[in-house]
Amino acid sequence: MSQNPEISMSQMLGVVRLAIWGAMMALGAWISFPVGPVPITMQTYFLFVAGFVEGPRAAWAAGLYLLAGLLGLPVFTGAVAGPALMLGPTVGYALSFPLIAAICGLGRRKPVQSPARLFLFGLIAIAVLYLCGSIGLTFTRGLSLTSAIGVNLVFIPGDLIKLSAAVAVVMGLAYKRKRFAQV
Repeated sequence: MSQNPEISMSQMLGVVRLAIWGAMMALGAWISFPVGPVPITMQTYFLFVAGFVEGPRAAWAAGLYLLAGLLGLPVFTGAVAGPALMLGPTVGYALSFPLIAAICGLGRRKPVQSPARLFLFGLIAIAVLYLCGSIGLTFTRGLSLTSAIGVNLVFIPGDLIKLSAAVAVVMGLAYKRKRFAQV
């Protein structure tokens, strides 16, 4: 006797939301500013927000984004697509995206969001992102780990601004949702 698994509307909307977050990450890749071998992009902003909103399951959105790019869609920075990502300087950063989204997702709390908690988990995510990116740079560019970590210094101010903006947006959404629920 086979069962017919039914997908609820809530589950379907959850999948659609994750696909939208993946698309937003792709959009973030197209908003880039070259500063060396690794450009500044808006992908981290969307990773932060997706994690803070969706929780650890935001890792699926980042995984979907990576899968789309590895299958040939030009969603990576500089319109790179397919396995070419694995040879470029951004490989370590990109492959860490599901982990980054999950770490940010661990900072999420229901029903009350804490901006300090979100910011702390965002800082942890940034540190992991830089470490993974640095490891990628050691393999693709032949840099020492120390030199590769130094490449990340240029990203710190922008990532702190993106993290602060993500926390502010998520806190604003939580406040509006709370006010809407009281009406």
